[in-house]
Amino acid sequence: MRLLLDEMISPAIARQLRDRGLEVEAVKRDRPELEAVPDREIVQRMTAERRAVVTNDIADFLPIHERILASGEEHYGMLFTHDATLARNKAAVPTWVETLATFLAQHQADDALRSRVHYLG
Repeated sequence: MRLLLDEMISPAIARQLRDRGLEVEAVKRDRPELEAVPDREIVQRMTAERRAVVTNDIADFLPIHERILASGEEHYGMLFTHDATLARNKAAVPTWVETLATFLAQHQADDALRSRVHYLG
């Protein structure tokens, strides 16, 4: 499975996961052309790239998921996080890396989250 970390998530996490051989990119450093792009368009682009989106922005992405399913379309997956369990600060980077590495080890199929959401933590 390949991931894109939404712009509110540290690019250090993506870099450390890539160091482990995992396919993870971050909007902030790896994909700056996606900064300030509407969330629906990000989901569409990541579907074309066969990449799931990791985001803390459940309020915006869950309705996108629901609209996509209602229209009979599909997306390549969404991983939702919460600040209470995966804080977005420098001290939490190792926890993020281990959490995502474990998730990816358990969900190795390219389409493991196709048209699904999963809550981390």
